[in-house]
Amino acid sequence: MCLLCLMQYIGETAAKGVCGMQEGEYTVAESAEEQRRRRHPKGEKDWRYYLCCCSRSGSIAQRGKMVFLHGVLYLEIIEAEGLPDVDTSWFRSEKDVSDPYVTVDTCTNAKKTCRIAKTSIIYNSLSPHWEEKFRIEMCHEVESFLFSVKDMDLMNIECMGYMSIRSEDLVAEEPVSGWYPIFNKQGMPSGSLHVSLHYRSCESITRSNEVLDTVFPMREGCHVTLYQDAHTPALPPIMDVPGPDGTEYIPQSMFLDVANILRGAQKFIYIVGWSVNTAISLEREADGTEETLGELLKKKADEGVRVLVMVWNEALSTNIYTSGIMGTHDEDTRLYFDGTEVEVVLAPRKKNKGKLFETNFVSTCYTHHQKCVIADAEAEEEERRKLVAFVGGIDLTDGRWDTQEHPLFKTLTKEHQNDFYNGMCSSSVNVGPRQPWHDIHTKIEGEAVIDLIANFTERWRKQAPDREHRLQPINNDEFVLDWKSSEDSSWNVQFFRSINSDSALFDTDVLDRLLTRKGRLYENTIQRAYVHHIRRARRFIYIENQYFLGSSHGWMIQEAKCTHLIPLEIATRISNAIKAGEDFRVYIVIPLHPEGDPTSSAVQEILHWQHRTMEMMYRKVAKALRKVGSDAHPTDYLGFFCLTKRESAEEMPDGLDEPDCDSVAAKARQHMRFMIYVHSKMAIFDDEYVIAGSANINERSMNGNRDTEMAIGAYQPKYTKEECSEEDMAGDVRSFRLALWAEHVGKHQEEHLKPTSAECMAALRQNGEETFEHFVSEDPEHIESHLMAYPVRVTADGHVKVRDEMETFPDTNAPILGKNSNFLPNSLTT
Repeated sequence: MCLLCLMQYIGETAAKGVCGMQEGEYTVAESAEEQRRRRHPKGEKDWRYYLCCCSRSGSIAQRGKMVFLHGVLYLEIIEAEGLPDVDTSWFRSEKDVSDPYVTVDTCTNAKKTCRIAKTSIIYNSLSPHWEEKFRIEMCHEVESFLFSVKDMDLMNIECMGYMSIRSEDLVAEEPVSGWYPIFNKQGMPSGSLHVSLHYRSCESITRSNEVLDTVFPMREGCHVTLYQDAHTPALPPIMDVPGPDGTEYIPQSMFLDVANILRGAQKFIYIVGWSVNTAISLEREADGTEETLGELLKKKADEGVRVLVMVWNEALSTNIYTSGIMGTHDEDTRLYFDGTEVEVVLAPRKKNKGKLFETNFVSTCYTHHQKCVIADAEAEEEERRKLVAFVGGIDLTDGRWDTQEHPLFKTLTKEHQNDFYNGMCSSSVNVGPRQPWHDIHTKIEGEAVIDLIANFTERWRKQAPDREHRLQPINNDEFVLDWKSSEDSSWNVQFFRSINSDSALFDTDVLDRLLTRKGRLYENTIQRAYVHHIRRARRFIYIENQYFLGSSHGWMIQEAKCTHLIPLEIATRISNAIKAGEDFRVYIVIPLHPEGDPTSSAVQEILHWQHRTMEMMYRKVAKALRKVGSDAHPTDYLGFFCLTKRESAEEMPDGLDEPDCDSVAAKARQHMRFMIYVHSKMAIFDDEYVIAGSANINERSMNGNRDTEMAIGAYQPKYTKEECSEEDMAGDVRSFRLALWAEHVGKHQEEHLKPTSAECMAALRQNGEETFEHFVSEDPEHIESHLMAYPVRVTADGHVKVRDEMETFPDTNAPILGKNSNFLPNSLTT
């Protein structure tokens, strides 16, 4: 030991070496028995716990090299021994001792950057056994991993000790395991922790289209129908796109298909939703005389069909005082079916065994966000019935019925006369405008529906245990459980979720495939599916999503805990392509701003997190371009877009009331413009694979312990990278993307056929700029294009700034880049 470190060792209060090395930051693993043998009886400091300044052949010791870990970390927190008793509760008995748990954080420059694991609490134990395993997707610049052993007390949390492992010791991809000494803040030994880590890089993992180690397997021989918007007539420009293998492309209408399946059901109908409004109609006639959803479901229940409806129970809605702030109609739906054969469960988003504040926060702020309809249908040449499900982003509620035209005013006296919705500003069906709604949904036929039924069953058993007997028995006697599509281009489908044991009673045979956090079992396979296919993508990625924020550990300023990896994985994939000299493009469509008043604190804070996310991505891409000496711009590889609607004065129907002066509705009437609300939750990879569901790209949806979500991943084995070249990737996924782009741009363009090319990105950016110019102009003018460049300016070095032509959103004074509220809880707005 050198003189400086010896002086520190002798000192009473020193907590780190003169060189800055934290005590115990890394030691060679040894057994608990070995530690007990050499531990000082009086708890004195052992010099072998120190890393000496001169311990590395005379060189100054470093905390550890900065390492970019990109892959999967398998972590096991096994047990601890010799922990101190720090329990200070006034009400403790003689048997009360510390209640330990462990957190694990990535660290950079001796600062914690991202929480990646947290164990359950073991009550009254100084030798706790956790035996908890974690599978952690890594896309992190890491210096070390900090393990903190903490005590959960009645009034506070106290840290008993720390231990860290250098990231550079994991890059060999060999297991690192054993007993490690723990030190408290004063540098005194505080027991030992037994852990195991095994890192595997992306390069060492072979990825197929199936996401492995998940709850639900890939199902073969299914049929998938993809829907853009709730109602899509077969009209140009959508009909102008080439269909699969050059056949004619014929879009399907989701609401019509749902109505047909519901009417044809003979055994059961399951509906799960964030919101279900019994007053809407799935089919629209100009005179407004259609059958409502509520009437249809009551009729089917009266026919003997088992109709079970499970809707999120908004905590602030009651049937006496208030209808809530989210407008989900939960109490109205329950009351509408009260006394009928339709069974309704209002499912609160609970947190079991949590502190009072945590429980109330979760119940008030987090949701059950899944959207799914499951029913039986006629099977070809079979007396038994087949299973059909609808999964996606479209709730059976207000304002979702829309077409590719996305009208503002002209349908107020027709298709939308009984279904007016505007969540952006105060208005009415007699004033307008309505809020245009763009969304994505799917229909699934085949064995994958069995997994969707399992999800409904697990949630029903948890949230309606007294009515478990009402679930329809699903067996081979009545249903064709092994139904296969007879088409040559059938689909493989895999089901993913974000959900935890507070919301579902998981089957015992899947428990070993679930993750744990704070003692709760949970599933976050939607995030894993996104990460898996971002890493697998070779040519391009196209995303539509209601939100786009995350990877906060990569932000310039880490203001929030929004740690999911999707944005950083995308930026990393682009950077890797630039380094390898590959063409790779990413197109992202989001709303102009989140739903609600854009000047409100919540919307402004979400915009602020979105700005942080976009800037992180563009800076990473710009850095990759500089490294290879390219003069390309970051927007040549990554494009953000939104959707807007502009009409002419001639499209205004007669007889509408005048809006209040100077209101947002009045300005929208004056300029005949409004944003199209992008509510989609969809990603397309290489025209090969599609993810669609209810999950937003934010922490609430991707975490697994916040909002309850669902999604499917699907592809046609006939059209994969292994089977086709880019030119031959002409299956249903490609046709669907082309139809979406034709809707957004207002025409089909040849450049759309090669989305990996610089010419395609340039064409969409040019179209987006032209739409921007039309949208900000003062004079109303109908334009066919909806696709607008997101109104920010990206510099060559990746900074994201406001545009001179639009510092605030049109017709409002809301800043486009948003701002931090400094008082809203991050877990609410991320």
